[in-house]
Amino acid sequence: MPRFHGSCHCGNIEVDYTTATEPEEAKVRACQCSFCRKHDARALSDPAGQVTITAHDEALLERYQFGLAETEFLVCRKCGVYVSAYMTDGDLAYANVMVNVLDDRTLFPEPRPVVLDGEDAAGKRQRRRENWTPATLRIVAA
Repeated sequence: MPRFHGSCHCGNIEVDYTTATEPEEAKVRACQCSFCRKHDARALSDPAGQVTITAHDEALLERYQFGLAETEFLVCRKCGVYVSAYMTDGDLAYANVMVNVLDDRTLFPEPRPVVLDGEDAAGKRQRRRENWTPATLRIVAA
């Protein structure tokens, strides 16, 4: 399975993404919500993959929430880079990865716009369970 590494600009938040999909076959999405538009987000996920997000300094990890507050949008407080959307679900967690943070970002296709307005909380959570990548968020003590 292909593996991809990346990080925010300063390196405080790292991402290790394993996927069953080759980069050229990935379904990259450009969410049209105001947050994602402001970050020029290009998201990808694979329910058959795995993503590990590592924060080296928890004080610099912003867990921004808006709207229905079902998800944490992980942003580095030091360099401002949006790395991932992360959702806990009981003992499990799911996330997507921002293509722009990956070292091999040029291997992925251009995104297709997606509009997800009008979903209720239960609908969002179900869609993410089905489509996002199983995830682990690690905090490394300084």
